[in-house]
Amino acid sequence: MSDDTLAYTVTRRRQQRRMILRVRPDGSLRVTAPAGASRTAVHDFVTQNVGWIDRKREELKALPQGIQRGSEDFEQARTEILVALEELMPLWCERMGVEVAPRVSIKVMTSRWGSCNATLNKINLSAELARRGRDALEYVLVHELAHLFHQNHGPGFYALMDAQLPDWKARRTALRRKQ
Repeated sequence: MSDDTLAYTVTRRRQQRRMILRVRPDGSLRVTAPAGASRTAVHDFVTQNVGWIDRKREELKALPQGIQRGSEDFEQARTEILVALEELMPLWCERMGVEVAPRVSIKVMTSRWGSCNATLNKINLSAELARRGRDALEYVLVHELAHLFHQNHGPGFYALMDAQLPDWKARRTALRRKQ
């Protein structure tokens, strides 16, 4: 394997305890490392995982092409999601006690299914959810609505998920399996 194929970017975080290696959809590598990790330690970590990197890159090649912003597929996915949200959003806002429904944006997201900005009362959803079915969309919506109450993934967040959508773990597993 050449140095080009093992090129990577490093993000250092003070609170990071261990190194994490990610293969992005374009095949590039990203390492998240503890702030004190040396360059040598990071490089050794990447080279020790060459087999895993190769497998992940092969898996990515086998996946269907992702939805591209501005494409016909994107517009169709966006429309499907917005139509489904016409029913799901009021239902879940009422169930969860969300007084003002958040604004929703449908985006091409490469590493997440959704995100929430509680301060702006805004949720972003991946256009890929249109390909994953209603159960997946509903799970991600409830997950992001739960972030309006709990901005982290602490015990309160998971208690709310358990109370609102008891089968959320199975839905998350199914969503991850389809990747």
